[in-house]
Amino acid sequence: MLEAYPQNRLARILLWSFAALVMAFLVLPTLVVVPLSFSASNLLEFPPHAYSLRWYENFFGSATWMAALRTSLILGTLTALIAVPFALLACISMNRLGGKTAAAIQSVLLTPSITPGILLAIGLFFVLAAQHLIGTLFGVLVGHVVLAVPVACIVLLPALARFDWNQVQAARSLGANWARAIGGIIVRNFGSACCRRH
Repeated sequence: MLEAYPQNRLARILLWSFAALVMAFLVLPTLVVVPLSFSASNLLEFPPHAYSLRWYENFFGSATWMAALRTSLILGTLTALIAVPFALLACISMNRLGGKTAAAIQSVLLTPSITPGILLAIGLFFVLAAQHLIGTLFGVLVGHVVLAVPVACIVLLPALARFDWNQVQAARSLGANWARAIGGIIVRNFGSACCRRH
Protein backbone atom coordinates (compact mmCIF):
# COMPACT_ATOMS: atom_id res chain seq x y z
CA MET A 1 0.00 0.00 0.00
CA LEU A 2 2.84 2.40 0.86
CA GLU A 3 4.38 1.89 -2.59
CA ALA A 4 1.42 3.77 -4.09
CA TYR A 5 3.14 7.09 -3.25
CA PRO A 6 6.68 6.72 -4.69
CA GLN A 7 7.10 10.38 -5.70
CA ASN A 8 5.14 12.21 -2.99
CA ARG A 9 7.36 12.32 0.09
CA LEU A 10 4.85 14.17 2.28
CA ALA A 11 2.13 11.63 1.50
CA ARG A 12 4.49 8.77 2.38
CA ILE A 13 5.45 10.42 5.68
CA LEU A 14 1.80 10.99 6.58
CA LEU A 15 0.88 7.44 5.61
CA TRP A 16 3.75 5.94 7.65
CA SER A 17 2.80 8.16 10.61
CA PHE A 18 -0.84 7.10 10.39
CA ALA A 19 0.17 3.42 10.13
CA ALA A 20 2.43 3.81 13.20
CA LEU A 21 -0.39 5.43 15.20
CA VAL A 22 -2.81 2.65 14.26
CA MET A 23 -0.25 0.01 15.24
CA ALA A 24 0.40 1.75 18.57
CA PHE A 25 -3.35 1.98 19.22
CA LEU A 26 -3.74 -1.75 18.55
CA VAL A 27 -0.59 -3.04 20.27
CA LEU A 28 -0.06 -0.85 23.34
CA PRO A 29 -3.13 -2.09 25.27
CA THR A 30 -1.83 -5.62 24.80
CA LEU A 31 1.66 -4.69 26.00
CA VAL A 32 0.20 -3.38 29.28
CA VAL A 33 -0.61 -6.99 30.14
CA VAL A 34 3.11 -7.87 30.27
CA PRO A 35 4.05 -5.82 33.37
CA LEU A 36 0.70 -6.73 34.96
CA SER A 37 1.64 -10.41 34.68
CA PHE A 38 4.57 -9.77 37.06
CA SER A 39 2.41 -8.04 39.67
CA ALA A 40 2.41 -9.41 43.21
CA SER A 41 -1.04 -7.98 43.87
CA ASN A 42 -4.26 -9.94 43.77
CA LEU A 43 -5.90 -7.04 41.90
CA LEU A 44 -5.13 -5.50 38.51
CA GLU A 45 -3.09 -2.36 39.08
CA PHE A 46 -0.85 -0.46 36.71
CA PRO A 47 1.95 0.14 37.30
CA PRO A 48 2.41 -2.74 39.77
CA HIS A 49 3.62 -1.73 43.26
CA ALA A 50 5.45 -5.03 43.74
CA TYR A 51 6.70 -7.67 41.34
CA SER A 52 6.50 -11.44 41.57
CA LEU A 53 6.67 -14.57 39.41
CA ARG A 54 3.86 -16.28 41.29
CA TRP A 55 1.38 -16.11 38.40
CA TYR A 56 3.87 -17.87 36.14
CA GLU A 57 4.56 -20.44 38.85
CA ASN A 58 0.84 -21.07 39.21
CA PHE A 59 0.44 -21.37 35.44
CA PHE A 60 3.35 -23.72 34.72
CA GLY A 61 2.68 -25.69 37.90
CA SER A 62 -0.96 -26.36 37.04
CA ALA A 63 -1.77 -29.58 35.21
CA THR A 64 -5.05 -28.05 34.00
CA TRP A 65 -3.35 -25.02 32.42
CA MET A 66 -0.61 -27.18 30.89
CA ALA A 67 -3.23 -29.41 29.29
CA ALA A 68 -4.99 -26.33 27.92
CA LEU A 69 -1.70 -24.95 26.59
CA ARG A 70 -0.90 -28.27 24.92
CA THR A 71 -4.35 -28.34 23.29
CA SER A 72 -3.94 -24.76 22.05
CA LEU A 73 -0.53 -25.50 20.52
CA ILE A 74 -1.84 -28.63 18.81
CA LEU A 75 -4.88 -26.77 17.45
CA GLY A 76 -2.81 -23.81 16.26
CA THR A 77 -0.30 -26.02 14.46
CA LEU A 78 -2.91 -28.24 12.82
CA THR A 79 -5.02 -25.23 11.80
CA ALA A 80 -2.05 -23.64 10.03
CA LEU A 81 -1.04 -26.93 8.38
CA ILE A 82 -4.55 -27.43 6.99
CA ALA A 83 -5.80 -23.89 6.30
CA VAL A 84 -2.75 -22.46 4.51
CA PRO A 85 -2.31 -25.23 1.88
CA PHE A 86 -6.09 -25.32 1.31
CA ALA A 87 -6.21 -21.53 0.89
CA LEU A 88 -3.17 -21.62 -1.44
CA LEU A 89 -4.79 -24.21 -3.71
CA ALA A 90 -8.08 -22.29 -3.67
CA CYS A 91 -6.28 -19.04 -4.58
CA ILE A 92 -4.41 -20.77 -7.41
CA SER A 93 -7.74 -22.06 -8.71
CA MET A 94 -9.32 -18.61 -8.52
CA ASN A 95 -6.33 -17.03 -10.23
CA ARG A 96 -6.29 -19.53 -13.09
CA LEU A 97 -10.07 -19.76 -13.60
CA GLY A 98 -10.95 -16.08 -13.35
CA GLY A 99 -14.36 -14.61 -14.16
CA LYS A 100 -17.58 -15.63 -12.45
CA THR A 101 -16.22 -19.01 -11.34
CA ALA A 102 -13.43 -17.37 -9.37
CA ALA A 103 -15.87 -14.83 -7.91
CA ALA A 104 -18.17 -17.65 -6.79
CA ILE A 105 -15.31 -19.56 -5.13
CA GLN A 106 -14.10 -16.40 -3.43
CA SER A 107 -17.60 -15.63 -2.14
CA VAL A 108 -17.90 -19.08 -0.60
CA LEU A 109 -14.43 -19.01 0.98
CA LEU A 110 -14.78 -15.51 2.44
CA THR A 111 -18.31 -16.01 3.79
CA PRO A 112 -17.11 -17.07 7.30
CA SER A 113 -15.18 -13.81 7.65
CA ILE A 114 -18.25 -11.64 7.01
CA THR A 115 -20.85 -13.79 8.76
CA PRO A 116 -21.72 -12.63 12.30
CA GLY A 117 -19.95 -14.81 14.83
CA ILE A 118 -23.11 -15.97 16.56
CA LEU A 119 -24.67 -17.18 13.29
CA LEU A 120 -21.45 -18.98 12.33
CA ALA A 121 -21.31 -20.62 15.77
CA ILE A 122 -24.93 -21.79 15.52
CA GLY A 123 -24.35 -23.21 12.03
CA LEU A 124 -21.17 -25.00 13.11
CA PHE A 125 -22.92 -26.37 16.19
CA PHE A 126 -25.67 -28.04 14.16
CA VAL A 127 -23.21 -29.43 11.61
CA LEU A 128 -20.87 -30.80 14.28
CA ALA A 129 -23.78 -32.12 16.35
CA ALA A 130 -25.07 -34.07 13.37
CA GLN A 131 -21.65 -35.70 13.05
CA HIS A 132 -21.34 -36.28 16.85
CA LEU A 133 -18.25 -34.06 17.02
CA ILE A 134 -19.38 -31.68 19.78
CA GLY A 135 -16.72 -31.48 22.49
CA THR A 136 -14.07 -33.24 20.42
CA LEU A 137 -10.67 -31.91 19.36
CA PHE A 138 -11.51 -32.57 15.72
CA GLY A 139 -14.72 -30.54 16.02
CA VAL A 140 -12.82 -27.55 17.45
CA LEU A 141 -10.22 -27.96 14.70
CA VAL A 142 -12.94 -27.76 12.04
CA GLY A 143 -14.17 -24.48 13.52
CA HIS A 144 -10.65 -23.03 13.59
CA VAL A 145 -9.98 -24.04 9.98
CA VAL A 146 -13.27 -22.52 8.82
CA LEU A 147 -12.21 -19.20 10.37
CA ALA A 148 -8.57 -19.39 9.25
CA VAL A 149 -9.11 -20.14 5.56
CA PRO A 150 -10.61 -16.70 4.72
CA VAL A 151 -7.69 -14.93 6.42
CA ALA A 152 -5.15 -16.99 4.48
CA CYS A 153 -7.04 -16.35 1.22
CA ILE A 154 -7.08 -12.59 1.82
CA VAL A 155 -3.29 -12.65 2.25
CA LEU A 156 -2.44 -15.06 -0.59
CA LEU A 157 -4.80 -13.88 -3.33
CA PRO A 158 -3.12 -10.49 -4.02
CA ALA A 159 0.31 -12.14 -3.96
CA LEU A 160 -0.76 -14.72 -6.55
CA ALA A 161 -2.22 -11.96 -8.73
CA ARG A 162 1.34 -10.63 -9.21
CA PHE A 163 2.89 -14.06 -9.76
CA ASP A 164 4.54 -14.85 -13.10
CA TRP A 165 2.86 -18.06 -14.26
CA ASN A 166 5.40 -18.48 -17.09
CA GLN A 167 7.73 -19.99 -14.48
CA VAL A 168 5.24 -22.77 -13.74
CA GLN A 169 4.67 -23.37 -17.46
CA ALA A 170 8.44 -23.61 -17.97
CA ALA A 171 8.72 -26.13 -15.13
CA ARG A 172 5.84 -28.16 -16.59
CA SER A 173 7.44 -28.14 -20.04
CA LEU A 174 10.64 -29.52 -18.51
CA GLY A 175 8.78 -32.49 -17.02
CA ALA A 176 7.70 -31.31 -13.56
CA ASN A 177 4.24 -32.42 -12.44
CA TRP A 178 1.76 -29.97 -10.91
CA ALA A 179 2.71 -30.84 -7.32
CA ARG A 180 6.43 -30.30 -8.07
CA ALA A 181 5.71 -27.06 -9.93
CA ILE A 182 3.56 -25.69 -7.11
CA GLY A 183 5.99 -26.74 -4.37
CA GLY A 184 9.17 -25.86 -6.19
CA ILE A 185 8.13 -22.65 -7.95
CA ILE A 186 5.16 -21.01 -6.24
CA VAL A 187 5.87 -21.88 -2.60
CA ARG A 188 9.61 -21.19 -2.96
CA ASN A 189 8.97 -17.82 -4.60
CA PHE A 190 6.56 -16.83 -1.81
CA GLY A 191 9.06 -17.94 0.82
CA SER A 192 11.96 -16.01 -0.72
CA ALA A 193 9.74 -12.93 -1.18
CA CYS A 194 8.81 -13.00 2.52
CA CYS A 195 12.48 -13.39 3.51
CA ARG A 196 13.49 -10.43 1.33
CA ARG A 197 10.69 -8.34 2.82
CA HIS A 198 11.85 -9.02 6.38
